Amino acid sequence: MDLIVKQVTKIVFPFMVLYGFYIALHGHLTPGGGFAAGAIIGSAFALLVIAFDEQDVEHKLTVHELIDLKSVAGFFMILIIGKMGYSFRAVLIESQTLFNLWSGGFTIIMNVAGTFMVSSAIVLIIYSIEKEAWKK
Repeated sequence: MDLIVKQVTKIVFPFMVLYGFYIALHGHLTPGGGFAAGAIIGSAFALLVIAFDEQDVEHKLTVHELIDLKSVAGFFMILIIGKMGYSFRAVLIESQTLFNLWSGGFTIIMNVAGTFMVSSAIVLIIYSIEKEAWKK
């Protein structure tokens, strides 16, 4: 790819990832959440794959690491859902300050785990599309 595209990608990529995590952490206060944040972070990695070669990007983040990340995030979500059911009664009884970052309880943790699952799935899809394109 062109030098300008590579340089702009190096500048924009960290901001896209940071914005994705911002959406994940504030998903219970503003529109957004785990899926939107995962789509933003996955798009950032798709931009890396488009600007640079797929082999260069995969040396830094391999398919096996993505599958492990997705599995750990899924397991983490299952644990949190179990914990939510256990402590649901306590959350209803205590009063919380509205519009506070921690006012959502387990929602933030679920958004972050969902972000990891969605972004790793999008990156795996991009990797598989690129590998099929190189076969032809």
